Amino acid sequence: MINRENYHDVHAYLHYLDRRQLDPATVKRARGHLRHLLEWADETPLTKARAIDPSFPAYLAMPSARIAQPFNASFPERRLAPSSIIKCLANARQFFEYAHNEWSLRYKSITISWVELLQPPRQLRAESRLAVREYWSLEDVQKIAAVSTETLREQRGQVAVCMLYLSGMRAEALATLPIHCVDLTTGAIKQLPEAGVKTKNRKAAITYLLPIAELHDVVARWDQRVRSQLPAGALWYATLTSDGMQVTPTLEAYAQRYNIIEHDVKLICQRAGVPYKSPHKLRHGHAVYGLKNARTLEELKAVSQNIMHASMTITDGVYANLLGNEVQSVITSLGKNSPPYLSTNGEGQGMEPALTKDQIAAKISELLELLRSS
Repeated sequence: MINRENYHDVHAYLHYLDRRQLDPATVKRARGHLRHLLEWADETPLTKARAIDPSFPAYLAMPSARIAQPFNASFPERRLAPSSIIKCLANARQFFEYAHNEWSLRYKSITISWVELLQPPRQLRAESRLAVREYWSLEDVQKIAAVSTETLREQRGQVAVCMLYLSGMRAEALATLPIHCVDLTTGAIKQLPEAGVKTKNRKAAITYLLPIAELHDVVARWDQRVRSQLPAGALWYATLTSDGMQVTPTLEAYAQRYNIIEHDVKLICQRAGVPYKSPHKLRHGHAVYGLKNARTLEELKAVSQNIMHASMTITDGVYANLLGNEVQSVITSLGKNSPPYLSTNGEGQGMEPALTKDQIAAKISELLELLRSS
């Protein structure tokens, strides 16, 4: 049975997260992860968590019959996914840090050094596993852009693929984007929560489309259609009539409307004979395209900002492992091409730095910091 005081402490922490105005979905996920913490402690107060055996990391690694679900003979060895264990432990560390500060007398035995020990088993850590990540290639997106569509819904799916690849925005942002937030003359997309656009953690930014002409053509045709038929406040990724023949002037997206984008993308993939990948993998494709084509520190920074990351380190940590083939190409050609960060000048008079010394030093420092933190 869950200890009553433990329940109230976790509830107070979740209320604190809510007061910080975190995304409700983030708070909901934290509640689910901390449920495992409450079940692990059972009737023991969390103030005495150090004495509980097995430890929380070991508990999470046990079969699910021992943690959250009744025994199921069909799946006797089901376990939490490594990613779930990692997130549960991260939320537990954050809870204990909060509790240590908020109720210092009651949680005086919970030291920061003990909290830092709440780490996943070594074999589950990210550095011990090769993450398999997928992303849309430009070639597949171009196939989608080139296919002829027969219905308005197929056209809308085609637009979703092209727009998500060009912009790098999340599907939920596209599903809630008003017409007046799209400016194709400058390639600007205004991802503004105040305008109704749902972004991660309600972050606001103006982002820009990649310069890929054939994808722009698909997006421009749709843009012309919705602007000619709908008010500026209507959804750019417009809703359709029940017969699917006309766009309709919907001003506010319903909850989880991004699911319709997944259905549309599946439809156009089938039409074009392209293997389906989720709409979020188009964001991965956008980032990979940008990283592969960036040649200077300034361009790398622009790619990072365009996908609304707080720093280049985050971008590199999330997407660099998608570039395995690029790493192979660079390593196998070392010593055969021009020195790094150098290029010939326009008159062929030798080499000149593409980056300044300060920029090179900053990049090296950033890479070293990334290595230390990984």
